[in-house]
Parts: sequence; C-alpha cells; structure tokens
Amino acid sequence: IVDLKEVSYMDSSGVATLIEGLQMCQKYNGKLLIAGLRDNVREVFELTRLDKIFQIYQDVDEALAQHA
Repeated sequence: IVDLKEVSYMDSSGVATLIEGLQMCQKYNGKLLIAGLRDNVREVFELTRLDKIFQIYQDVDEALAQHA
C-alpha cells in the first residue's frame, strides 16, 4: 500500500515510478494499492486514466480492510 496522503503534487516522474512499482508487483504476483489521494493528485490519476489501472482507496485502513 502506497499512502499518498502527504503528496500535494505529482509529475510524470512520480507517475512513472508508481507504474514501475505496479509492474514489479505484478511480476511477482503481488498488488500495489494506492491510498489517500488528495484532489489535485487524484486529478492527475484521472487525466492519465491511471485510476482505471491502480486500485485506489480513501485511506490505508480501507485498503487493508478490502485486502485482509
């Protein structure tokens, strides 16, 4: 679970890092979950359609509850 609640800005290098992490997790049959997106960072995910690729949760507790 990557908690982004403290992230107020994300550019293409941040997006690329998350995509690389997702690919690595999938390679080893793992999951990469995103939690705590602020509105402006969520907008980046929506504009790039990454909200369709990543599993996104309101917070870490919700992500844990869904994948316990």
